[in-house]
Amino acid sequence: MTGLSEQGFEAIVLAIGAQVDLKLNIPGEGANGVTAGIEFLRRVNSGKDIGAGHQVLVIGGGNTAVDASRVSTRLGAGHVTILYRRSRDEMPAIRDEIAAALKEGIDIETLVSPREAMVKNGHVAGLKCVKNRLGEPDSRGRRMPEPIPGSEFNIEADSVIVAIGQVPDES
Repeated sequence: MTGLSEQGFEAIVLAIGAQVDLKLNIPGEGANGVTAGIEFLRRVNSGKDIGAGHQVLVIGGGNTAVDASRVSTRLGAGHVTILYRRSRDEMPAIRDEIAAALKEGIDIETLVSPREAMVKNGHVAGLKCVKNRLGEPDSRGRRMPEPIPGSEFNIEADSVIVAIGQVPDES
């Protein structure tokens, strides 16, 4: 970048994007069949053969989550469910994309948070979850999900896609 200011440029913008998936940080997250959202979409986009799984759970409420759920359906998944920790009104994904996902038969369960990946023989078998209620707003004004004691439940799955956000790859 040296020399750019000498060429008359007054500013330099590095637009590297956010390509590192955030983790849930729950037990069992490292099991086979648990995939990060951007990595899942990157593999599909590069033409790699990815088994969609029969029962797919997608964690998150943004565009990556909706994209991953719709791609899973197109890859032949038997049933796809998006799990989001807040209400549908608070989902940050594009409204038209959410509507298209619902039209494609994708279920959306809101006010749900995963607590643990259930693992059988090294492969994900489902998620242990808890239901939430919305509490006070956080620093950005979004109401914080609060777990409801005694509301734990399990959902079976043979594939889990974690799409809860990304950060820049600063390496």
